[in-house]
Amino acid sequence: MGRKRQKVVKYVKQRLPSQYLCPNCGKNTVSIILKDDEGIGRIICASCGLKEQFPVPENTAPVDAYCIFVDNYYGVEEPPTQ
Repeated sequence: MGRKRQKVVKYVKQRLPSQYLCPNCGKNTVSIILKDDEGIGRIICASCGLKEQFPVPENTAPVDAYCIFVDNYYGVEEPPTQ
C-alpha cells in the first residue's frame, strides 16, 4: 500500500516583451535601444519607420523607456511635484 502520487505544479515565470505596440501604426514592432553610458534611449518602429531619441534616467528598464516615449508621443504632461 502506497500513498497517492503528488501533483507537480509548474510555475510559468512572466517575461517582459521585447517588441512593443507602436502608437503611430498600432502594430507590435517597436524596439527599444538603451545606451546607459550616454543616457539616451532610441525607439524604432520596423513597420512605419517612426524613430525617436530622448534622454532617459540612469538604470532605466526598456519598459520604462517605452512609457516615457508614449507619454511624450501623446503629449502627457508630468504632474506637478508637491
